Amino acid sequence: MILLIDAGNTRIKWAVYRGGDIQLGQGAVAHDDVTALKAAWAAFPLRRAYGAAVVQPALIQQIAAQAPCPIEWVRTLPAAAGVRNHYADPAQMGVDRWLSVLAARRLVPGDVVVAGAGTALTIESLTAEGDYLGGLIVPGYRLMLASLADNTARLNQPAGDWRAFPTCTQDALETGALEAMAGAVERARQRLARHTGRMLPPVLLSGGDADRIAPLLASPCQIVDNLVLTGLLEVADKT
Repeated sequence: MILLIDAGNTRIKWAVYRGGDIQLGQGAVAHDDVTALKAAWAAFPLRRAYGAAVVQPALIQQIAAQAPCPIEWVRTLPAAAGVRNHYADPAQMGVDRWLSVLAARRLVPGDVVVAGAGTALTIESLTAEGDYLGGLIVPGYRLMLASLADNTARLNQPAGDWRAFPTCTQDALETGALEAMAGAVERARQRLARHTGRMLPPVLLSGGDADRIAPLLASPCQIVDNLVLTGLLEVADKT
């Protein structure tokens, strides 16, 4: 059995797999509840564990203390699992982004754009040949609205609804944030199609705000939960 851990900015998500695709359990806890992981993981006879972390070292140590076996913390590499990383310095690329790309390689055989709609919106471009060309980092939904509220007069108000033609400030805020995010994803999709000379690629979308922007994206678009955990599973299978 393999334990997979995604220590993200707000929560610690985990899953236990047997073999390549049989999931036996999963869960998530807030950073303040890290000690609850010990009891959750005790239910499984674990021998291997792989983790990805974008959190402070102290929290990583706390997570490791709950595990019944050593955790191999994955880092971004120049190449892995059939993907060649064209980042100028792979060490500067967040491991969560890298694992999302590896997950996309596992799930999609052709060209694909990977978008993670969390605190930030990350957008990655991967070719059918396994070349990760690079990606974008854009403020996420809440960061956009918070920035407008903090730095612009009279915009510190709740967002409204998406409208094709907003006629009030609340709807203008909601529509503007979502259109900016969806537009960045669609431009990345068009850019990848021009680069490869092939059809518009599908989009794999994940993150807490995926449901907000998915209706604004052209098909094919698929929401996939826990891309980082899927990327960790790909690493574990290739190790």
